[in-house]
Amino acid sequence: MPSISHFQIYKPAEPCGLTGENLRETMGKVILERLSSNGREFDLKGYCVGSNGMTIFSKDERLSNLKRLNLGGNRIGDEGAKLLAESPIFSKLQWLELGGNDLGPEGIRAVCRSTTLKKLKTLNVYRNLIKNEGARFLAKENCLSQLEELDLAQNEIGDDGLMALAVSKLFPNLVAFYMDNNFASADAKEDARDCPNFRKLESLNL
Repeated sequence: MPSISHFQIYKPAEPCGLTGENLRETMGKVILERLSSNGREFDLKGYCVGSNGMTIFSKDERLSNLKRLNLGGNRIGDEGAKLLAESPIFSKLQWLELGGNDLGPEGIRAVCRSTTLKKLKTLNVYRNLIKNEGARFLAKENCLSQLEELDLAQNEIGDDGLMALAVSKLFPNLVAFYMDNNFASADAKEDARDCPNFRKLESLNL
């Protein structure tokens, strides 16, 4: 019988509320435990480090060679997303997982306007709350021109947000787009599929 822990989103010991020396010590241990030996992968899925943890990670030089960062289920919020987006520590990232992080429109805006995440090819932002406003930010202000894959499933995005993304010219290298389980109507999905930007994609889930 599979362990119930397999289905838990967060780890039992959630360090979200730690501050000061406790925060620094705990995040230091997390880096030692979860950073790959070559320094290129950091898997934090479900650790719930919060925005406080991001204040530590965004300044730690041991993370400066990261290419893959899994922050799924860490409740970093908009504040943590801004720390991530503004830190040169993460300038080599190519793959970023931000699912289940309480991101709103301003959080996704910070990420998509980042001048340090220019190498990102894959961005997963499923199960957040970016809504139509956040989708419009992405459509009109995206600076991540190297993106090849974008996952926005479960973000409460409706017709306006979907259509803004469907006609955006700011995703020249996108080949895969996922927007399952949002609020767009069947008519809007049909219209979006007919847009030139979406017709060229290799993979499209609406």
